Amino acid sequence: MSKEEVTVFEVDELSDLPIWVQLRNRIAHLIRTGYFSPGEQLPSVRSLAADAKINYNTVTRAYRDLELSGLVMTLRGRGMYVQEMPSNIDAQTETADALVDNCIEQYRTAGFTFEEARNRINSIIDSKIAQQKPLADARREL
Repeated sequence: MSKEEVTVFEVDELSDLPIWVQLRNRIAHLIRTGYFSPGEQLPSVRSLAADAKINYNTVTRAYRDLELSGLVMTLRGRGMYVQEMPSNIDAQTETADALVDNCIEQYRTAGFTFEEARNRINSIIDSKIAQQKPLADARREL
């Protein structure tokens, strides 16, 4: 499938997330999975807004947040470009991120809102962390 055949972004009307967050998450995912390569120019704000049928300011806000997170950079007068991936983001991190994305999607398919899915996932993580604390304490005693 070529890049021309892939839709960069479509609004999920059923999502609890603001459109700019949906867009930011989608572009971050496309960067992490290699659809957009380091050094590659992202679609212009105006063209992406027109293609996705969303407000120009929504795209600007998503791009600004991606820039603050270090995934993209602005070259004044030239556009938005994908940054080299930071050294602390490796294949294992990308795999874990993809698993979390899949987990959220499964909760959404089961009828959970994003807030309900977040609460459920956080509860599971808190439980796992609590299970690890006694193990860490026991190791210190040795």
